[in-house]
Amino acid sequence: MESQATSKVGDNPTMLILRGIAGHFAGKDWPRGALDETSAVEYAHRRGYVGEVLDVDGATGPKSRQVRMCLTAIRDRDDIAALYGFSGGGYNIRHVLAALSAVERRRIKLVVVLGAPKNPPALYSNGSWELIYRRDPPAGHMAGPKVLLAELAPSAIG
Repeated sequence: MESQATSKVGDNPTMLILRGIAGHFAGKDWPRGALDETSAVEYAHRRGYVGEVLDVDGATGPKSRQVRMCLTAIRDRDDIAALYGFSGGGYNIRHVLAALSAVERRRIKLVVVLGAPKNPPALYSNGSWELIYRRDPPAGHMAGPKVLLAELAPSAIG
């Protein structure tokens, strides 16, 4: 089990990271939700954010526990400026964005959606944020976070 849940970077804003569904994928059990946490948190860091993995699996739906927890975090804290969703978490970002108020939406500067191919990118582009949307890479679904991280140079912060 990967343990890196946050990576403090001074006073940088937070990227809230949403895991995929729980289960057995790519030969590994993911009881807390599938995600290469190390790659996701490092991606946040290289983009200038503190990466924080929401500790809940990505069961999907507008009333899912993950969506409710994400909305609560955004509403209770003013440091969350980016969202990163992998697989089920990527599907749930759509529900989170739809539930945000205009003021809350303006705080979001970056939305990352990986491995949620049933939702087209247009479902996530109805705001002023930068959208990073990727389908599964040739290496497979679980490789999405690592492949996205590899697109960034090690010093590509900001």
